[in-house]
Amino acid sequence: MDTFTQGSILHGVCLLVCALATGVTVLLARRVAPIQGRSKLRTGVRHFLITGCVVSWILSNGYFFVGGRFSWDLALPLQFCNLANLIAAIALFTRRRTPQALMYFWAFALCIWAFITPSLYVGPASLWFWLFWMYHLFIPLSTAWILAGDGYRPTWADWRRSLLLTLAYMSFLALLDAMTGWNYGFVGPSLPTQKNLLDFLGAYPLRLLWMALIGAGLFLLLMLPWRRKGAQE
Repeated sequence: MDTFTQGSILHGVCLLVCALATGVTVLLARRVAPIQGRSKLRTGVRHFLITGCVVSWILSNGYFFVGGRFSWDLALPLQFCNLANLIAAIALFTRRRTPQALMYFWAFALCIWAFITPSLYVGPASLWFWLFWMYHLFIPLSTAWILAGDGYRPTWADWRRSLLLTLAYMSFLALLDAMTGWNYGFVGPSLPTQKNLLDFLGAYPLRLLWMALIGAGLFLLLMLPWRRKGAQE
């Protein structure tokens, strides 16, 4: 209960809970969206997701600002998943294409690695275990609603815009990390102690190129399901 290990039964249970919650969100979105429009239930779910994104962002980031936990290399809300919570809230509230597109591409190409190879070391006995999974859970929940509830469908223009914004933010973090020795966005000189994809991408800074290419490739793959469904420029 004190530690967390990738590939453990506990990891599997966490993934199962997240998958079930996402599936329920999809079913709920499909049930209320086409027929009832702006029903109370639909509005209530949207407000719940928006509130959940904001509250989980505040709690997960606030955790490192109390109890003597603050550290410049860990506490700043600069990770992609940190930012995804806020982007999700904006996407759900405004229903604008840019934040919707970022959530689609980030959820399935970037943030998914937080579920597959989470940089988590503590178990359920620690508050951080629950905060970690809570703020990450609202990423697929929000993305599921954006797709199934709001009917978002990515276009090639969305793909280009999302890719450019992502590479720009990655470049900003890479420069910041290079100047400070930090590892926000996992684009710094150090590696997480937990196993992850970075272990196979070679030495820094060359692995940044491979990260960018792999990310762009995953973004491209995420457009394939919509290629025959009328994605327009």
